Amino acid sequence: MPKLAQLFSREILDSRSNPTLETVAILDDGSFGMASVPSGSSTGAEESAEIRDNDPNRYFGKGVLKAVYNVNSEIKSALIGKDFDSPQTVDQALINLDGTSTKARLGANALLSVSMAVTKALAASYKVPLYKYIATVADNKDPLFIPTPVFNMINGGKHGAGNLDFQEFHVIPTRTGPFSTMLQTGVEIYQVIKKLLARRGAIHSVGDEGGFAPNLFTNLDALEILVESITECRKKPTIDVELGLDVAANSFYNNGKYSIKDRSQPMEAPEFIDYLRDLNNQYHLRLLEDPLFESDWKGWSSITAELGANTTIVGDDLLVTNKDKVTKAVAEKACTGIIIKPNQNGTVTESIAVVKQSRQAGWKINASHRSGETTDTFIADFAVGVGADYAKFGAPCRGERTVKYNRFLVIETELSSH
Repeated sequence: MPKLAQLFSREILDSRSNPTLETVAILDDGSFGMASVPSGSSTGAEESAEIRDNDPNRYFGKGVLKAVYNVNSEIKSALIGKDFDSPQTVDQALINLDGTSTKARLGANALLSVSMAVTKALAASYKVPLYKYIATVADNKDPLFIPTPVFNMINGGKHGAGNLDFQEFHVIPTRTGPFSTMLQTGVEIYQVIKKLLARRGAIHSVGDEGGFAPNLFTNLDALEILVESITECRKKPTIDVELGLDVAANSFYNNGKYSIKDRSQPMEAPEFIDYLRDLNNQYHLRLLEDPLFESDWKGWSSITAELGANTTIVGDDLLVTNKDKVTKAVAEKACTGIIIKPNQNGTVTESIAVVKQSRQAGWKINASHRSGETTDTFIADFAVGVGADYAKFGAPCRGERTVKYNRFLVIETELSSH
């Protein structure tokens, strides 16, 4: 049984030039794993707590030296020399050590860096690819496959330049061939979007997740550009390529109403649901993520009852990869899909447990990166290992995004050779 021989962490930078942790775990047989932790900008109120230093003299308070210290001191002392036969035993030790429901004492970012690093080290020790090891941990006996990519082509909300209300405008190739073909479709549409924006005189710089952050007038303008780009690539919208939205409604919900540029007056929930229904009738969305404020459970149940038969209503801020929230959402029929982000709960195996729980409810699984990312490809292996239906890594642009799509290409080659 492998023992943890060494554990150390350091502060590095993520894709938004904010500090995060990189942790290395070394087992007594020489196997090792190195993992770095992402961070989100659009976060649900009940996500597990990442620890920041709040020292205004370093990185405007966003340093993570406290979290690094927690790994290199208390966590290290508790884990070194202990036998670990699975990620479950590691994660349970971390949960017990922290002792809080939100991982606020040691930090979800500190705990996740260790959880991911040790999982990688154990996969190396057992001499299996990480995605196959995660499949074993998840008890996933189905044939492994690459999830359908969800490309975030236009960034609005907190990810963009502040001109668009909705946070992500998605292009989703229909699964009719291998992942490599879907990736090619996404890349070609991405390149055409850039040309169309330039042709319109719109700003075509990129946002946090690699998608374009243009100065358009309305959210509908962004959807029209996606449709035009798909058509120009000789693809049929809604048939060859579908659309999706991450509305991220928390960001424009104030005083019980939703305020967006497309309407002159703020809308209460029933009126905003009507707006989204009309939008869906026009664009036939495959995925509709966070369409309402995270505490509006009645509204979520209403929109799922109205649109959920043909469009997957996806919870992110609503659910924050939390088993208790999923239990409530299942009971209230509040959605039909879930975003899985391991940093929302702080350990690998808790995330796997939420995947299982969601699948039992018949939901679609979408494994996701965060807006503040690193070049770590763990989430790609995780998505394959748990059998996620979709994977959301941003646009096919910027190294921290493309490295994950490129990891899918490697896994696809390995899967096709067996």
